[in-house]
Amino acid sequence: MSRQPTIETGDEPRQARVQQTPAELKEIILAERTGHPFLVWRTDAGGQRLLMLDQRNWRVTIGRDEAADLPLPWDAEVSRTHALLEQVGRGWTLVDDGLSRNGSFVNGTRVVGRRSLRDKDRMVFGATPVTYRETSAGTTQTASALDAPAGIL
Repeated sequence: MSRQPTIETGDEPRQARVQQTPAELKEIILAERTGHPFLVWRTDAGGQRLLMLDQRNWRVTIGRDEAADLPLPWDAEVSRTHALLEQVGRGWTLVDDGLSRNGSFVNGTRVVGRRSLRDKDRMVFGATPVTYRETSAGTTQTASALDAPAGIL
């Protein structure tokens, strides 16, 4: 198992920098322009992954199981079925009702039960950070993305 570097999402301390490629930045900008919320994370090999969240997938499973909607098979600290994301109204909520042994965290705080998500919230499952993004249709964070030092916004 390779240990994944911390991915920057804003103000948290930097343990390791992950350089975002121009293609990855473009992928983020295009996702922002859809107006749909999405998740961003990196695989154990360092590749960026995005998962668009919309009404077709109102519930998202997160876990080590390859069949999970957001599979994290490389992370031994993640349970087979670790947590859920559910659409509640217009927003998304992280649900961890004891599904995982090691817990789920949002911005460094352990989630017990449910936690509503906001743009740029940093979730951590095992050793894997996942960033929640929620932007309005047609808007982008291009300027801040280009000004950011490195990592995922």
